[in-house]
Amino acid sequence: MTNKCAKDYFYDKDYKTALDLFVEEKNYYGAGLCSLLTCDTNKAKLYWSINKKCPASRWGLSVLDFIKLKDSKAPSFFQTRAQLEIYLSLLIENNLIEWAQNLVSCCDTFFKANPESYKFIARALYANGYFQLAESFCKKSLRYFYSDPEAFLILAQCQFFLADLGESLDSINRTLAIAPNYFPAKLFRNILLEEIEKKRKRIV
Repeated sequence: MTNKCAKDYFYDKDYKTALDLFVEEKNYYGAGLCSLLTCDTNKAKLYWSINKKCPASRWGLSVLDFIKLKDSKAPSFFQTRAQLEIYLSLLIENNLIEWAQNLVSCCDTFFKANPESYKFIARALYANGYFQLAESFCKKSLRYFYSDPEAFLILAQCQFFLADLGESLDSINRTLAIAPNYFPAKLFRNILLEEIEKKRKRIV
């Protein structure tokens, strides 16, 4: 006997079972998301169209256009903040790479809705191991938010994994110049300095 609910199956990536349970619960947003992640965009559109007053469903309908490079109504500031990073990560994690690329290619549309969008994209790309591309989006974000400590931290982390330790140290120092008590940055700087010292000893 199991007490698992639709969300449990969703997080286990058993989207077909989750879909059936979401429909039973009349959670049509969840059903639409499961349909998307099983590549059934027609069903996703059907479920999300049931309640277009739901902001999450409206966002989902826009995503269906974005991933197929169709014109779509620009999302709202809050939709972009709440959903962009999550959807990009879900597409990458489920190996829907072409759709993820298409979503990223709409970055300027998202930027118009929410100027922090470049950083949201960078976070998702960094979390999924796309360090070079994430670095590029961090730099885009910093053109507009040049005192954003989080963007500098993500940039430093990308540069670390790209083995550019000098640039990484410069970026993390800039993070801490802006926010001296930013704990994740302090922690990362310690890790970085240890790695730099190990590299120095190997050379010597």
